[in-house]
Amino acid sequence: MNPNGAYSSPDARPFLITFSGIDGAGKTTQIDGVFSSLQQRGLRVVKLSFWDDVAVWSKMRTGVGYLAADANPECQTQARSFSPKNNKHVRKWYLTAARSGFYLLDVARLYRVLSGVRSFDVVIFDRYVYDQIANIYSQSFAGRAYARFLLQQTPRPDLAFVIDASPDAAFARKPEYPLEFMHRNRRQFLNLRELAPHLTVISQGGVEDVRGEINFHIERSRLAKHPPRKENTGVASRDSRSPATEFL
Repeated sequence: MNPNGAYSSPDARPFLITFSGIDGAGKTTQIDGVFSSLQQRGLRVVKLSFWDDVAVWSKMRTGVGYLAADANPECQTQARSFSPKNNKHVRKWYLTAARSGFYLLDVARLYRVLSGVRSFDVVIFDRYVYDQIANIYSQSFAGRAYARFLLQQTPRPDLAFVIDASPDAAFARKPEYPLEFMHRNRRQFLNLRELAPHLTVISQGGVEDVRGEINFHIERSRLAKHPPRKENTGVASRDSRSPATEFL
């Protein structure tokens, strides 16, 4: 690893693509499209979910989030309308402190997971460390310093996409979190480019427009000239027995 989080020899590991953004932005649709396209090229691809396949003690963290939400009067009034997965919209100082510690553990585990998928040509992540940082990011000196530190420890993807979307439209498709939080979360994702200029923000648009912009960046990357490995004849997702599951 070099200081900026990138491997010193990119060809020594799979091509890494990550998708981040607010809930309801259409990440899953685009991930499936990229997965199918690369599969048709004969490349061996694995899909991973950061929360399910990397995050440390994710079930326990979900439970703590629900306990914090139950103790929050505002969240109690929202409970009839929202059923969030991990209550990341609950912002308490003690939760931010706990999340900050867990995110370092997540990065440590990320290295183990990536070491288990070296036989693949491409790894596609549904969410990444960028999504974790966006949950707690602030413009304060401490907030920016921690985000910068975490990014320095994280393996940098070859392509890191942030799928932008109107919070109102995303909320209409997936009303899992309060609309106010989704507006704030979108701003935090966009602000991350100040610390991570390698992030590629995909503009709002229809499914095909977004797919076209993503494919444009893929075709300009070294992946466009990447020949499939001779021994690679299939593909995998996190639901199959891939090498990554040995660490999960």
